[in-house]
Amino acid sequence: MADLRLVLVTPEKTLFDRPVASIKVPLFDGSAGFYPGRAPLVGRLGMGELRLVSPSGETESYFIDGGFVQVKGPVVSVLTNASVPCADISRKAAAGKLEEVRSERAGSDDDYKGVARRLEKARKMLALAAKE
Repeated sequence: MADLRLVLVTPEKTLFDRPVASIKVPLFDGSAGFYPGRAPLVGRLGMGELRLVSPSGETESYFIDGGFVQVKGPVVSVLTNASVPCADISRKAAAGKLEEVRSERAGSDDDYKGVARRLEKARKMLALAAKE
């Protein structure tokens, strides 16, 4: 079976391009996992955890903020607005951000959508934050 390769890209730079054993990504309507030999796919990402397993069996997790995933042959390309290693997310900072967003008030429908998105992001980051 062919190896799987993950390419993780943000608007600023390519964060990495390396072989992996498997990948799990959050989609806007659920999640998807990829192993070698996967059929081609293009999907819209949601906010949440990108989990990868290295060929040696080590697991790594990243918080990603939407975007797109493309599977073409052995290459899985993840294009996202932002990516942060879960180990780098402070539980205290994430909890503080959640409280800050909870205190925001929306004055219009557009404001409400923005607050709801920031609230979802803060909750998911807190759920993935490293234990301190």
